[in-house]
Amino acid sequence: MQSILLVRTSAIGDVIQTLPVLEYLSRKFPSAQIDWVVEKGIAPLLEQMEPRRLRRVLSVDTKKWVKSPCSLQTLQEIKQFYRTLREVDYDLLFDLQGNTKSAFVTLAAKAKEKIGFGNRSVREKTNLLATTTRYDLPPELNIRLKYIGLLQQHFEDASECAFSGVRFQLAHQESDRLDAILADPFLKKPLTLMVAVGSKWENKRLKHDTLQVFLTQIADKFDPAFVFIYGSPEEQLSAERMQAAFSDRSQMVGDLSLPLWQALMWKVDGVIAVDSAALHLAGTTQTPTFSVFGPTSAPLFKPMEARHHTIQGSCPYGKTFVKQCPILRSCPTGACIRDVSPEALFHSFEKWHNECLL
Repeated sequence: MQSILLVRTSAIGDVIQTLPVLEYLSRKFPSAQIDWVVEKGIAPLLEQMEPRRLRRVLSVDTKKWVKSPCSLQTLQEIKQFYRTLREVDYDLLFDLQGNTKSAFVTLAAKAKEKIGFGNRSVREKTNLLATTTRYDLPPELNIRLKYIGLLQQHFEDASECAFSGVRFQLAHQESDRLDAILADPFLKKPLTLMVAVGSKWENKRLKHDTLQVFLTQIADKFDPAFVFIYGSPEEQLSAERMQAAFSDRSQMVGDLSLPLWQALMWKVDGVIAVDSAALHLAGTTQTPTFSVFGPTSAPLFKPMEARHHTIQGSCPYGKTFVKQCPILRSCPTGACIRDVSPEALFHSFEKWHNECLL
């Protein structure tokens, strides 16, 4: 029986995109004991997976530790994490993060072999000091295939990978809330679309007016119900405006845990999103998605299956990139996504609808 440690601490979207690694390992080594090191705030997500594929979820709280590095509480928590981490002498450790933060965990763990990304693939070169076996992967590879590819290279496995998705266990009160959401009369329409276009990065968001015109065109032709999702006060204001514009066919839903959000995704017919945690979470289900990309690469980050369709905006300033635009955080206009027209969106959506939703 092999013992395996996965190191991928954050962020939520990245952890979600790494979940197929668990399915791959579970198929390849059904009796393996697998542990995962992750940030404290994300740990409950891994603990609520069905079926349960992890023996232990080991949590770190690096944001808190960095704020008070010398406090007694921080030192005690780090000491306890170190002790817990070293309780097991792992056969294999896979560092799927490839940066300095994950290098500290990888160095501290006991493992016969520590596998990570090579010099051309690693995110931060300091990570190379922590691993003993390294592999480079093509830079244009989809992010899920990049994670799986690291394992496949190590195991010399050339087989194709298919992922069935994952479900998360709901608490009793969350199951009741899901039932209440689904009982909304608007959701009895033949087509229900979740609209989750929020992002912490402004340059990944569509303009409000563009989105409203786009959804109006969808409403006029396909007569759907909309479920507007929000996760912040700013997103709530946008959802309220959208719900008011489509008051005869929509509801707005917020304050969702990731398991409850995913459970709702399983129930709708399609998800409209941008490059965000919403899209990556939808990619763990069998529900089709329609996504809009601008300053990040759709081939690299969108869910891979044919039911997932995307439209990629173009940069008017001639910027090119493999992974993400070098001025993603500083571009004053975000024109690559914010200038995409409602007509272009609808034309692409109509194609997706006819191919994936009928």
